[in-house]
Amino acid sequence: MSLAGTVAPRMAAMAPRARPPVAEATGSGPERAFVTGILREIQLVSFRENREYCGYIGLDPNGNYMRTPYSAGVEAGCALPAIPPGMTVLASFHTHSTYSPLYASEFPTSQDMRSDASLDVDGYISTPGGRLWYVDTDTMTVRQLCGRGCLPQDPNYRAADDGPLRPVFSYEELVRFENGYL
Repeated sequence: MSLAGTVAPRMAAMAPRARPPVAEATGSGPERAFVTGILREIQLVSFRENREYCGYIGLDPNGNYMRTPYSAGVEAGCALPAIPPGMTVLASFHTHSTYSPLYASEFPTSQDMRSDASLDVDGYISTPGGRLWYVDTDTMTVRQLCGRGCLPQDPNYRAADDGPLRPVFSYEELVRFENGYL
């Protein structure tokens, strides 16, 4: 057997998979209602287990909203699940786990934004204080869709530790805050 015969099958197996189709998220209307229902459902589980939960929302081939199965992460991170065939991805979603004074968990992080941007999707994030945020990767901004208590709230949450909350942050503002300059 030649060397080429042993290498070719391995190369084919390592070929990149096609990226699933992606459509623009809106952060409003029925899409927002759909993702709010998802986050309302998993927020209490996230608090109870002290871990982030994440996934994707999208459209099925008939144009109906769908989600991936939930992926359970760790206290401050979550690996997104595989995207099922036929799903057109609209956005990622994830919880910010439980309240902790060690994390600025009441708003998205620059890492949250970079992760979504690298996947070419927008994102939705729920916080221990019960806020809902929308990550717009076209403008690299985050916008608070609803304030404290609009989603289930961690019983240990302390509003005094929220940090410099604003209704909108740019990526650059989040980086400055994370580095102690905001």
